[in-house]
Formats: sequence, C-alpha cells, structure tokens
Amino acid sequence: MTDQLQLSSAWLRQARRTQRKVNFGWWLARSMPLLVMAGVVGFATIFILRSRGMDLGFQQLWPWVVSVFVALMLISWLLARHQFVSTSQALVRLESELQLHNALTTAMAGRGVWPSLVAAADDGFRWRWQSVSGPFLAFAGSLALAILLPVAQDAEAKGPVVEPQAWAQMEDWLEKLKEEQIVTEEEKEEQLAKISDLRDQPPEKWFSHESLNAGDTLKEQLQRDIKQLAQNLTTAERSLNALKNYADQLSVAAKEHLLKDFDQALADMKSSSLEIDPSLLDAIKGIDPKNLKTLSAEQMKQLSESMKNKAGACNGMCKNPGFLGDGEGEDDELASLLGKLQKEGMGENPGKGGITRGPGTAPLTLSDEENDFGTNKNEAVSNTDMSRAQVGNMLALQDGKHEVDKTAKGPQAAGSIQNAGQGGEQVWRESLTPDEKAVLKRVFK
Repeated sequence: MTDQLQLSSAWLRQARRTQRKVNFGWWLARSMPLLVMAGVVGFATIFILRSRGMDLGFQQLWPWVVSVFVALMLISWLLARHQFVSTSQALVRLESELQLHNALTTAMAGRGVWPSLVAAADDGFRWRWQSVSGPFLAFAGSLALAILLPVAQDAEAKGPVVEPQAWAQMEDWLEKLKEEQIVTEEEKEEQLAKISDLRDQPPEKWFSHESLNAGDTLKEQLQRDIKQLAQNLTTAERSLNALKNYADQLSVAAKEHLLKDFDQALADMKSSSLEIDPSLLDAIKGIDPKNLKTLSAEQMKQLSESMKNKAGACNGMCKNPGFLGDGEGEDDELASLLGKLQKEGMGENPGKGGITRGPGTAPLTLSDEENDFGTNKNEAVSNTDMSRAQVGNMLALQDGKHEVDKTAKGPQAAGSIQNAGQGGEQVWRESLTPDEKAVLKRVFK
C-alpha cells in the first residue's frame, strides 16, 4: 500500500511537470506573433519621434517597454488558456509515450495499480530554444535599435537655432549694469542663472507658451527693478542738488519734503530686489543731506554726475517701444507732444488758419449763448401714398368716442309666440326613407 502511494505521488509529479511544460509552450506560442508585431510598431514609432527632434533614451522608455511587455504576455495567456491541458491529459501523454496501455489512467480512476516508475519517464516534448527565443530577441532588439540608431540631422536645412529675444536683451542689461558698477557680480550671475535655466530646455520648447511666459515674466521683473532703481537715483540726486544749491530759497516745509524724498529713495535702494554695488550704496549713505556744506563743489558735482549717469543708463534700458498711452516707450513721448499741441491749439489761444493748415481749430469750447433749434416742437407726419403699404402697417391714428344711445327704456316682456302649432304639427315628426318605411310596415302591421 505504501508503495502504491509513493508511485501515485511520483507519477502525478511527473504528470504536473508535463502539464506545466505543455501549457507554458502554448503560452509562448501565442505570445510570439504579438511580440514581433509590437517590436515593428515600437521601432517605427520611436524612430519617427527621434527624427522629429524628441529626445528618447532607455531612461525615458523603459517603463513603457515593461508595461507593453506585461500587457502582451497577459493577452497571450488569455488567448492560450483554452488550449491548456489538465493533469489527467498529461497522464495520457505519458501513457502514449511510455506505452503503458492506459495503466496510469486506470490507476488514477482506482481500477488498477500504479505501474513501476520508469527511470527515464519522457513525455516526448523537446524545447526548440532557437524558435522560442527568436521573437523575444526581435522585440528587444527592435526597440534597442530604434533608440541607438543615429538619426541624420540636416544642419543646413534646419538653419541656426534662434532663441527668444528677451534672453539676449536681459543678458545685455545685466552686462551694462555691471560695467556701470550699479549691481554686484553676484547679482549678475544670479540673474544669468535664471536665464540659463530657460535655455537648458530642449530647443523645441523655447517658444512654447510656458517658456515664453516665464521669459516675459523674468524680463518684466528685471525691467521693473531697473526702472525703480533709476527713479530712486534720480530722486536722491535731485534732492541733494536742490538742498545744496537752493537751500536759502526753500521754505522749511520744502526742505523737509526733500529730506524725506532722499531718505525714502535711499531706503528703497537698500531693500531693492537687485543687489546694488556696495561702492555706490556707501557713497550715497555717507552723505548727510542736512549738512551738505561739508562737501566741496567738486565733490558734489562728481557725485551728482555719477548718479545722473547711472540713472540715465538704467532709464536707457527701461526705454522700449511701447503702446500709445501705456506709460513707457517712445510712443508716449509722441502722446505727450500731441497733448501739448492740443492744449495750445484748443485753449485760450486757438490756432490761426493758413494756406497750409486750413481754417484753424474747430470751435469745440462751450459757449454762453444758447442755440434754439426748435427741438421741443411736435409736428404731425402723414403720408397719403398707400402704394407701398404692407400688412400690419398702421394707416392712421385718431381720437374718438363711442356713440351711446341715451334714450330711456322701461321693462319689457320676453319674446312671445307669434303662431301656435296646430294638430300633428305640435309634435316632432321624423322624415323616413322608403326603405325605412318598408321595414316599419313589416314590423308594425
């Protein structure tokens, strides 16, 4: 009995081994065409994307490759599972190959004894690894070839790479600020690093919406800081110049106002987003606006010229062609000039006419004399021509009253019968057809 249990376990293990081999073979057989097809499609897709300038490598593609491979193996398993064999079918295979004449099936059904285990219990299946591994190698090789295959780049056809103009303009501003000793070298490098972050993107993304928006925002911020610095330098220089040269002619309130402007300008420069050159900031902080007599005329002139030049350099960077009336750009100078000419031509001294100017400025000013154009008078409008009248048009409108009969009326009787009925006319009589009369005669004889 013990020997039969051992033989049963041994034959079942052999049958399960055969079962796994057969089922795995069917699974691989179903996956081979799918892997070859996926390799061809993947090669074409990756190569086309790389030829269009997209940077694709193993690091970017391996999650996608693994996901596609797992999906293909799952699909092939679903396609092959209806061909999988059971343990009993594996025993039949062993019986056929070992010529046991249904001994294993009979023993499995409990109708016989398990035969002795053959030393070389071969199920007859052989792996053809060259055929099995071919599709897997084709799948992996196609994807690797699509990634590693060099893509020809026609440099002349593509032309030089052009970057957004705002980057070069900001770099030029920063270089001028450093040359004029307005900002420190550290501040310049920090701003250039922000521009480099934008330039480190792939060239095809330089002109994307996000990249252009980031570049414009950085440019506007830098331009705003430079403009604010120019205003502070101009305010400080103007206040010092007025206190130095016109102190005797100013009132106490005017002096306090100039001192307040100077202190505010100095505080703004200290807290500016741009790190100002220490030599410039120390030179301005070392001035006591309440005691400018300690400065010689030469020192004051030198300091004033330095601040004017630096403010002018900053203003030159902030000046750009803007829109009419937006507060910056050459168009606003034109708007200011037009406003001035308009004021001179339409104010108290209107322009004179001439052979090249026309009759002069139109009298658009308010007048003390009232003009009566008779707009308060209502007049009726009539048209007797009805040839073009349409349905729905109002032909006339007039006032009128209803005609009411005001004669007094007394009580009156209701309607009376003029002629009373006589004989058979007092009842209702029905008119019958001849057929109906014949029927009535047969019924009522």
